[in-house]
Amino acid sequence: MKLLDFARSHDAEILHPIGEERIAAFEEERDLILPAGLREFYTEAGGTKEFTECSWRIWPFGELVTLDQKLRTQPDIEFLNGHTVCPDLCDYLAFIDALIEAPLYAVCANPKNPRYGEVISLAGDSNPFLAGPIESLEEFLLILSAKTPTRSITSREDNIKLTSPHPTRLPTREQNI
Repeated sequence: MKLLDFARSHDAEILHPIGEERIAAFEEERDLILPAGLREFYTEAGGTKEFTECSWRIWPFGELVTLDQKLRTQPDIEFLNGHTVCPDLCDYLAFIDALIEAPLYAVCANPKNPRYGEVISLAGDSNPFLAGPIESLEEFLLILSAKTPTRSITSREDNIKLTSPHPTRLPTREQNI
């Protein structure tokens, strides 16, 4: 399943597509590369308005932001779910959320990172909807489209409590928190 298929299957209002030039400029400015499924989505749709009973929203392209930037402006996001160590949050782009960013999901967009394409979840409390890390955007969409809102998918059992105020750069996965 593609991200656009997921949105359309829930009758999401689709925003206007983004041109390749704008995506390339965004990537160059941040030294990141959108994973193929996310790039494809934004070239076909610029994001969505809220949709489904859980108020999902695929962020408009202009709102994409790295997690390290997001956490500086969103102090109520406290937990990175399913991790024993913190990944490099400047490698991850927030792209989809439910219920006003509770939860919030981000994808690793740094092709130099061995976790490129991985989806992680953040939340304001320690109870995740879909806990990360999820290996790929495709796997994330399969889980999401299964419509199992009470099911928690966890590949690791620990959560990381993020500090407040959030530092500009959290420890990398090699460093324990």
